[in-house]
Amino acid sequence: MRAPRHINRAFGAWLWLSLSVGVVQAQTFRLQCDLEGTIPVLEDQKIKPARVTVEMQSIGKNIFLKLVGPRYYDMKVSSLTTEAFTGKNLTTAAAIGARARQNETGRETEIRIDRESIQLTGYSDIDYRGKVLRMNLEGRCTMP
Repeated sequence: MRAPRHINRAFGAWLWLSLSVGVVQAQTFRLQCDLEGTIPVLEDQKIKPARVTVEMQSIGKNIFLKLVGPRYYDMKVSSLTTEAFTGKNLTTAAAIGARARQNETGRETEIRIDRESIQLTGYSDIDYRGKVLRMNLEGRCTMP
């Protein structure tokens, strides 16, 4: 089910203006998302679905995304590169996103939100039953 066209346009326009490269701001924009995680190496084993809050900020050329939710869904990713992380801004005309890699462990997290459908997709390397496994994320988001 897609959101009405006028909501998609308003959301897309707001995100484009607020998260475009070169804009300096610290205002947090929030979405509510119903996500489901799967682990492909375990024959697409499903993780219990959850409702999460996505918090987005843009400061300069960097984007910061934070998922606030239960275990496995609680994560942060940004395009900022530091001694501990290598980040990349994945924002395009079609989607907002970032990827971060922990330099010491090689673990990665990527989150993308499609501007038109407000669909979140991504992945994160998680500790699952004593092993580091990649969990894929997918779900529909709405404005609160």
